[in-house]
Amino acid sequence: MSDHPFMTEVVPPVLVKDGGLFLVSRPDGEISAECGGGFGLFYRDTRYLSRYALKIGGKPLLTLMTSAARGDQAVYDMTNDKVRQTDGRELDVQSTGVRLERTLVGEDLCLTDRIFVRNYTVEPIALTLRLAIDALFEDLFELRGAPSGKRGPARRVTAGARTLDFHYEGADGVARRLHVSFSRAIRLRGKSGAQTADVVFKLKNQASGEVAITFSVHETGAPMGAPAPRPAYYDRVEFRSDDPGLDQTFSRSLRDLIMLRTGLEDTFIAGGLPWFVSAFARDSLLSALQTLAFDTRPAEGVARMFAAWQGKTIDEETGEQPGKIHHELRLGAVARLKEVPHRPSYMSVDSTPLFLILIGEHARQTADRTLFRELRPAIDAALAWIDGFGDSDGDGYLDYQGQTDDGPINQGWKDSTLGVPRKDGGVPQSPIALCEVQGYVYLAKTLIADILRGEGEGPAADALEAQAEALRERFNRDFWMEDEGCYALALEKGRRQVTVVTSNAGHALWTGIADPDKAARTAARLMRPDMSSGWGIRTLSEKEKAYNPLNYHLGSVWPFDTSLIVAGLRRYGLDDAALELFENVVAASRCFDRGRLPEFYVGLAREPDLSPARCPFAEPMQAWLAGATPYMLATLLGLARVAGKLRATRPILPKTMRRVVVAGLWSGDRSVDCAFERGSNGDLHCRIAPARPQRP
Repeated sequence: MSDHPFMTEVVPPVLVKDGGLFLVSRPDGEISAECGGGFGLFYRDTRYLSRYALKIGGKPLLTLMTSAARGDQAVYDMTNDKVRQTDGRELDVQSTGVRLERTLVGEDLCLTDRIFVRNYTVEPIALTLRLAIDALFEDLFELRGAPSGKRGPARRVTAGARTLDFHYEGADGVARRLHVSFSRAIRLRGKSGAQTADVVFKLKNQASGEVAITFSVHETGAPMGAPAPRPAYYDRVEFRSDDPGLDQTFSRSLRDLIMLRTGLEDTFIAGGLPWFVSAFARDSLLSALQTLAFDTRPAEGVARMFAAWQGKTIDEETGEQPGKIHHELRLGAVARLKEVPHRPSYMSVDSTPLFLILIGEHARQTADRTLFRELRPAIDAALAWIDGFGDSDGDGYLDYQGQTDDGPINQGWKDSTLGVPRKDGGVPQSPIALCEVQGYVYLAKTLIADILRGEGEGPAADALEAQAEALRERFNRDFWMEDEGCYALALEKGRRQVTVVTSNAGHALWTGIADPDKAARTAARLMRPDMSSGWGIRTLSEKEKAYNPLNYHLGSVWPFDTSLIVAGLRRYGLDDAALELFENVVAASRCFDRGRLPEFYVGLAREPDLSPARCPFAEPMQAWLAGATPYMLATLLGLARVAGKLRATRPILPKTMRRVVVAGLWSGDRSVDCAFERGSNGDLHCRIAPARPQRP
């Protein structure tokens, strides 16, 4: 994700999302200032619920268990501390069970909490449940530390017998309201600020009481209308193997992708929670690519979404240029008031070729060129941008200007301020042509050329293929570091190599731009201990001066990054290394809660009895992270569509695994089941059949 100068930590969160509405809370369901800026109920980059706290008898509840198995629901089981009842009698600790059942409905823009209190004592009890509620309507950028800009008048609070309303007239002309309703009588306290609502429970032995609270989000005057409906992507896919840990990680990954489905012009996969519930190009595009074997339909919504916001004019502040695919779109007040460039921002050099790769791979796997034809103007404009604006110095490489008056701005996936270091740890001189981005261009042109040939446009296909081949030859000459046996991170001004060893070189294998002999040597270099941590591939060699295993892009491990390298190794037949990296990442996933890997984790070397640790500020849920394990599995199993039909080519698995079933894969207008079984000779055999009926 982008390295903004402002970022706040969000840990440990419970994440619930449906459509564009999402909630981040503590494991006890609470939201407070102490939690951090990323906690709350959010919609379109605005935090609608800023504070939510439960107390019984004046004391916070004690957490027992938290579950968030389904993306739009969460359950919190709690109990009481030692407190006094309404009549002054003392109630011992753990005398009650308190359950909070939470449900989001994105289409209705509402959150409903049902709170149950059960008396586990033999005597009747009387307790006051107090809820503290506040809504400040902060913009997401404010919460992340951006300077405060224009704000509307202070928000107003109105109350009824069983209702609370928080009103805010934004400086962007949008009226926002949070309506809170209670299912039973309450006592309200508070005037213009935070509100507290008291509910009294009088319960006999083993009796239960309940209160329901509904929070409804209302927005008037926003330019975006109702969100698009969300199709049932991935919902029918099931995974079973003889590795329970892998089963959990795979299932968690698909549930997270389902949760990240978001509707705007079309349904797309949002970048991540909590900071990137937006159309975030490389994350959205790559996650759709990673999961093409399981369902081709998400790629269609993602491609249409980014085509709709393709650059039309030149804007120095946002980076917009004709034909360029945007980087990040924001819908909150700060963006609408143009206090940040994310309206949208076009500050990424890789979004445009990745957009073309997604369309090309979709057409190749589905044998359907309908999407290509629909988006043909956007495709032509993207290709023109790559060869025009994208090549600022005319040397045949896609590059970007990385130095500004405010410091370096990197536009590749390692987009942090120091994410592209030189050998001495300094910043390269612009223009900067990144290693992996040239591979993306090569693959994009190759794929689009294949489609053009199928459309009967032979001369155009020949021209693109010639461009791709010329790029491949230049790349293998100019980026190759003979002494290191791998590709340089980038070329800086004057075509000087940025000679650090990084994971970016592995993307050259993923795209196929690497010459076979250089691919084998690059793979061997990446698998050496200074790059392969035992938990995945480090972003930067530990031998480099800038190395820091805790840093965003200077030595940590990113599962998405390793997943592309695994696919690249398979492309060149380097199966043993691919299996090793797959097992490394799966082993790491077992060390994190519910099998959900963080965005990136510490790049320290693997040691017996020690687990990998999440890096500070790593996003707790991310689209291309959720796509990483499914993508590695599809790659190892050789799962892909050939002429629209699902095939398994040269499947491999770790020797410890004997059976894998992937059920409910979308193929054309039906779903199919794939079963892989290891035979007595050790080879994997695959059976693909129409999907069995889903269990009720």
